[in-house]
Amino acid sequence: MFFKFYSDKDNDEYKSGKSALAVLTEGHTSFRNEKSGLGFESVLFTREGGRYWLDGTMLDILNTGLVNNDGNGQGIRWDFWAPTSSLTYVLSDFSSGNGDDVQLGRFRQALFDNDLRLGLTYQRKNYASGGARDYNLLFAGDVRYQLDNYYMSWELAGTDVPSEDDVNDKLDDYRHSGELKDIFKQNLASKLEISGFKAGSYELGYLAMTPSGYFYGDSYRNYMGNNDKNKYGWAINSYYLVPQRAITITCNYSESEKIVPDTLSIDGEEVFSYNPVKNLYTEAYVEFINGFKWKIYFNKKNEEWQGNDYKHYDLFTELQVENRLAKLLTQFKIKDMGETEEKQIWGIECSVNLTERWKLFSRGMVANDRGGSRFSVFGEVSYKIGGNTEAYIQYGPSWWGQYGLVNDDGFASGGEMKEEIKLIVKSWF
Repeated sequence: MFFKFYSDKDNDEYKSGKSALAVLTEGHTSFRNEKSGLGFESVLFTREGGRYWLDGTMLDILNTGLVNNDGNGQGIRWDFWAPTSSLTYVLSDFSSGNGDDVQLGRFRQALFDNDLRLGLTYQRKNYASGGARDYNLLFAGDVRYQLDNYYMSWELAGTDVPSEDDVNDKLDDYRHSGELKDIFKQNLASKLEISGFKAGSYELGYLAMTPSGYFYGDSYRNYMGNNDKNKYGWAINSYYLVPQRAITITCNYSESEKIVPDTLSIDGEEVFSYNPVKNLYTEAYVEFINGFKWKIYFNKKNEEWQGNDYKHYDLFTELQVENRLAKLLTQFKIKDMGETEEKQIWGIECSVNLTERWKLFSRGMVANDRGGSRFSVFGEVSYKIGGNTEAYIQYGPSWWGQYGLVNDDGFASGGEMKEEIKLIVKSWF
């Protein structure tokens, strides 16, 4: 059993009182049992966004941030497992938020000494309106087969959104067209990937490559994860291990474009635009002695949109060092290099184990563009009171840079410093 509270004296809903308000942040109660390889776990939770997690799929069909009601949902999660199979089911009611309900299910089965793995995924989101047709449904199947050191992975997903008449009208046209190519325009998405291609030696280094191809139909709609549609493409991901050095060189290239083109009018003529996108990513990663690690990458993206060409060139570098007592991370990024929207972002994080009980953490960020400069500072002192209780004193906004530091587009676009102090006490039992 676990519950977490924090004190809020400036709550918009409860300003009548002069005392601080204790707010329930998250909590759960669970039961688990396992015997002879067979197991079962049940978790009743509230405001815990991580309970919606399922193992990843190639099409990224689930994004927990899109189904957990911004972390305010409550529900129950069941997990069952056996030696070669497992099942997960999540039922969530968002009555405390926007009213959407979610069902998530995934079944996994391993065959032939784990050389063949099968998976089935079920996702359904009922909208707050409560109508019989107001929902988004997804069903997917995936296969992973291993032959020696080679792996072939394939996934196929289909969706349904009865309330969107325009999407279903197009879907009916594609299904009755009689043309084979229109199968790729329907409410389906699929991806195929083959990995294990590797060449080289200890003296020359090793080069590995992974090709893949995918498509998302014009009528495919998934509001619970990656909602790409009307798109197909391919990619080749590769890396090179420098011989006798802790250096990895990565080079990834991808291309994509629309299946059904946009129709544009340019100089009075009708033009079809497939909005092609080409992306080249190169990276060098180096590990030094004494815990130092350095990374630098350049991402070159060229795309066409509505007949216009756009460039997005990003340069990023990072240096970090970590040992038993402390960790230091520094980052710098130039986003949209050479363009009008160019931004320069700096970030630094530092955590120090002052004693076995006292810890210090700090984060600072600066962003600069044509509109001016912005900064954010966050500091935290934590104290381990006992085996199951911790206390935190925080200053500043904890959310800026929390996920990705300088890659936080929210801060880079307009994030600013906010002066606030929090006292948090966490206990579990």
